[in-house]
Formats: sequence, structure tokens, C-alpha cells
Amino acid sequence: MRYANLIPASHIARSADPRLTADARRAFIAAKAAVVASTESAKRFARTTPLVNRDGTFDRSAIMRAAIRSAQARMEVTGDAWGVCMSYALKGAWAAAKASRPYRAH
Repeated sequence: MRYANLIPASHIARSADPRLTADARRAFIAAKAAVVASTESAKRFARTTPLVNRDGTFDRSAIMRAAIRSAQARMEVTGDAWGVCMSYALKGAWAAAKASRPYRAH
């Protein structure tokens, strides 16, 4: 049996619900802003503690410390769950570490 035949054509919306697209757009913008804020926070942390070792490898301990500080700050402001804050903070910390890593041609 085909599922398309179960719903009459008159009941199928021809255009997207503008509320759904606006909500999705707001969620995307908020998520993007959270990653950017976390990246900036990690960059500020990187000024005092380098996120990359001299040999070009990542200092994972420093990256985690930067992420934890960023997540704590975000949690105080937004009240989001720790896991959500830590997720954005880790993305931002790794982005900052990759940006501060010197380019090496292979």
C-alpha cells in the first residue's frame, strides 16, 4: 500500500509553515552565535595559555580547560544544561586551537 494515497491532496500544505522556518532560523542563529562566543572565549584563554604546543600538536589539556571555563560562563548566562554548554564550548575551543595552529606545508 502506498502512503501517498492515505492523505488527500487537499490536506497537504503546498508551502512551508513560516513559523517553522522562523523557529528553525532562530535556532540555527542561536547555535551559530554560541559557537562564535565559545570560540572568542577560547581565544581569550589562549592569550594566557597556548592551545598548541611548540611542535604544532594540540595541547588537549589546555583546550579542555578553555572549554570548561567557556561552558561555565555560558551556563551562568543562559542556564542551559551542562552538556549543551560543554558541547558548544568544545566546538569553540577546538576552532580556536585550529585557528592558532601555525600552517605547516607537507
